[in-house]
Amino acid sequence: MTNVSVGTLNDLMWTPKPAIELSSQRAVRRHNLSVVLRQVVERGPRSRATIATDTGLNKSTVSSLVSELMDFGLLVERGAEHRGTAGRPGLVVDVARDGVVALGLEVNVDYVGVQATDLAGGSRYKGMEAVDNRGRGVDEVIDRLGALARGALQEVQAQGLRPIGATVAVPGLVDIEHGVVLIAPNLHWNDVPICDLLRERIDAPGLEVGVDNEANLAALAELWEGAATGFSDFMYCSGEIGVGGGLVLGGELFRGYRGFGGEFGHTTVEHDGLPCACGSRGCLETRAGLEPVLAAAGIIDESEGGARGLARPVGELVRRAQAGETQPLAALEDCGRWLGIALGTVVNLLSPQAVVLGGNFAPMTQWLAPVITAELSTRVLGGNGAVPPVMSSSLGAEAAMRGAAATQLRRLLADPTLVAGAVPI
Repeated sequence: MTNVSVGTLNDLMWTPKPAIELSSQRAVRRHNLSVVLRQVVERGPRSRATIATDTGLNKSTVSSLVSELMDFGLLVERGAEHRGTAGRPGLVVDVARDGVVALGLEVNVDYVGVQATDLAGGSRYKGMEAVDNRGRGVDEVIDRLGALARGALQEVQAQGLRPIGATVAVPGLVDIEHGVVLIAPNLHWNDVPICDLLRERIDAPGLEVGVDNEANLAALAELWEGAATGFSDFMYCSGEIGVGGGLVLGGELFRGYRGFGGEFGHTTVEHDGLPCACGSRGCLETRAGLEPVLAAAGIIDESEGGARGLARPVGELVRRAQAGETQPLAALEDCGRWLGIALGTVVNLLSPQAVVLGGNFAPMTQWLAPVITAELSTRVLGGNGAVPPVMSSSLGAEAAMRGAAATQLRRLLADPTLVAGAVPI
């Protein structure tokens, strides 16, 4: 009989786990952390027992996952759960409102802005500067955006929050992977590496910085927390200097093969119409963009453009329409007709459940929606039953910034371990 020492026996019994197995275990752990965190963020405060029941994970696993999420500063205990059943009530865990925060930044034709949102969806900081960005160089615009971002970071860190990322919303075609604005016609931008430029200005090592089209981000915000909650297929249409569009199909943002899907404002509505900033002619935004609408209403001289921002003239348009003034009402009717013509093609092609009017179209919905609906009823196959409801955004002018911040927060929901890379307080 061979004698084997204890040390030798232990050596024989222990074998290192393959890297792929360790990687798989870590992936499962990240997945389960995500499942638990989503339960609390999306369904509200709940006990560990309730989480275990709803997720199918065993109680000891849930307890371990909750403890880890609390160590990350993402969850906190808030009291006992009262379920109306026998037995000792469990302690409730809730989202840590003083945990992490994400920035949603926006560059549009007539303003730059920032909004900070926490994991519970609370707005923790807002800042906006009205200015005509078409008259400024790229560096000047990014300087101002960087200053707003730095101010927001200082404020949220003073509140004890940890920034996990920032996403910039822009009105143009975006290379998301490389962080570049390929073309933004109304800003006169081409091939602008906006993520790199912003990183240089905010000097926050480790902060994830991204960029996306403003209408896409606004559509996602409406899907996740706005007027389109509960819809799987809808068209988001926003009114700014241009006309933006975001298309959600099957509960997901539709980007198309090259990622440029949803450029609704550059739908051709007149084959030989007015010249557009994009270089084409007859685009929807030459008729339904806010500058021609406000000019037709007698609110601004079209040559003024967005030099003083749109909020005040849009408010004046709404005020005059409410007073029943003929010229503003005619301008709104004409705008609704052009939108209806373009949306008719969208509805016939994709059959969305709803159309959401956002941006500066939102406060005009009571006048635009009936005209759009009437236009659709003459153009959509299938009768009036095939005409989707036209509704107002519930997020208004903040939708793109809310969506921008939410993309960073959802990145954390998918992998809560990313909190380790958050900017320290």
